[in-house]
Order: sequence, then C-alpha cells, then structure tokens
Amino acid sequence: MIVVASAGVHASGAPTPGSTLRAHTAAKLYLEGLAPLVIITGGVTEPYHPPVNIKGMAIILQGMGVPSHDIVIENRSTDTYRNGIETSKIMNRLDLKSVLLVSHDYHLFRLISVFKKLGIEASVFAANQSSPKASTPWWRYFDWANFNRIQTIAHEYFGLLNYKFSGWI
Repeated sequence: MIVVASAGVHASGAPTPGSTLRAHTAAKLYLEGLAPLVIITGGVTEPYHPPVNIKGMAIILQGMGVPSHDIVIENRSTDTYRNGIETSKIMNRLDLKSVLLVSHDYHLFRLISVFKKLGIEASVFAANQSSPKASTPWWRYFDWANFNRIQTIAHEYFGLLNYKFSGWI
C-alpha cells in the first residue's frame, strides 16, 4: 500500500505544489504496480471542512488513472504523528502490514520514524527526487535563493526533536 502525506492547501482550496507533486508521484508508483491501494493522509485544516486539499489530491490520482475504489482518504489527522495513528487504524481494518511512504525528502525521516514507532513496516520514496536532476552542493543551500528550503529543513529538524521528546518516534 502507498501512503501519501498531504503538504497543505492554498487559500483557494487548491493543493499546494508540494501536495500536487506528492499525489503525482503516488499515482506513478501505483500505476507502476508497486501497490494496489493509495491512502492519502492528513488535511484537517481550518477553515476548510471537509478538507479540500485531500479531495484535490484524490482528483490528481484519479486524473492520472488510479481508480477511485483504490483510493482511501484519511482526513482526521492534523500532523505527521496523527498521520501515522489514523493510517494505522485503516491498515488494521484492511489487514495490511506494510507501506510505501511518499513525501518530500526532508519530511521522510520524521514520517518513517513515526510509522516504525507504531510498529508498521515502511519504506520511503521522495516525491521531489522522482526525476533525475543535478544535485546542489551543500554550500549552495545557504544562498538567499534557497532560503525557503532552509526554513523547511529547519522546521523538519525542530519537528524531529519535538517528536523525539514527546515519545512519538
């Protein structure tokens, strides 16, 4: 089973570029036969009820050829830890034991750590690494052009520390 983590929604309700890329990657993996089912996890955000980013991700999956009966929407979780909790409930109900997690490279360590802490056999696939591209030397990450990426990576490291101290991973 493929589990794809949401990456948010714009004020308009459209999935962010991150959510769009993750959904696209999950669809490609499904169509390549890596798993018979896709779970979209996350997305309860204010003021959107029901969470439209999850619906947008499902539309992307269906548009790429994933049948709606092979898409499960988990829309109760609000963060990475609860993504794992709510997804594990679905897995137990469907008697599933392992997952292929799809997210961005910077998010995968926290995501897989949560799933492993919950006793779920998991492997990962980085959505933003799904096509070959030139790598960036480490010292280039500190350019102003990469400031948003630095903020995102810092957010993930603080999230990892918080999850570790909370006992969630």
